[in-house]
Amino acid sequence: MSRRLLAAGLLLTAAAGSAQPVPPALGARPPRYVEPAPYDFAAHTGWQAMFDGHSLRGWEGQTDAWRVEDGAIVSSSDGQGVAANAPVYLFWAGGNLADFEFKTEIKLEGEKANSGVQFRALLLGKTDKPNSEWESFGYQADFDFANTQTGALIECCAGPRRGPRPRQFRAGMGMALHVAPAGADGSIMLASIGNRADLERSIKVGDWNELHLVARGHTLFYYLNGRLMSVVIDDDPQRFIASGRLAIQLEGSGARKVSYRNLWLKVR
Repeated sequence: MSRRLLAAGLLLTAAAGSAQPVPPALGARPPRYVEPAPYDFAAHTGWQAMFDGHSLRGWEGQTDAWRVEDGAIVSSSDGQGVAANAPVYLFWAGGNLADFEFKTEIKLEGEKANSGVQFRALLLGKTDKPNSEWESFGYQADFDFANTQTGALIECCAGPRRGPRPRQFRAGMGMALHVAPAGADGSIMLASIGNRADLERSIKVGDWNELHLVARGHTLFYYLNGRLMSVVIDDDPQRFIASGRLAIQLEGSGARKVSYRNLWLKVR
């Protein structure tokens, strides 16, 4: 039977009500482009759960400043306790991360509250200062209640007054930044990736926000609620950090509280 007759027979069978599928026309080509699937923050296929929902198992750090509450990892302070004058960090105990993606939901409360995710962080070592073994240096995706720092990618932190001095680059909300090698002209803004006012409207102050970090080699991406907030391309060969620890944190002043839930990791 010729190909033409075979194709015609299949079409007639389909027209007669058969459940047999109709193949594409012989020689037909697939479409040149295919529309991407919509972003789904809740999709976790291929991801590793970092939080069991009821304990701090798998996390380490200043555990006296952190607890589990209503299915979230929480830290809070009234300005008088362990978190009164310094940031408090909780590190994922799974070791160093190089190329990875991290997703979580974050809720921050308190007018002067600040939080964020420290990543590719290097621990500075223990001294005679309490909790000094959890002081670190690395990249940080910043998040604060007032939204003056939210969406920014920076190098942090100068607080311990030891270790490397943080570089002065700051990819603020809506910026794609190139960090030049030491001795060059600092950082260069490659592009605006969104209107700041528009991006800020997507942030839910005092409520849950979907935070997504992507680290690929020298390039770092920071997303909030499905919007790209900032990008850093770090091309400083002397200061670029290839891998390190991941931590969540709380700092600021006055009464403040941060909650993290649904923490997921994908290692590349």
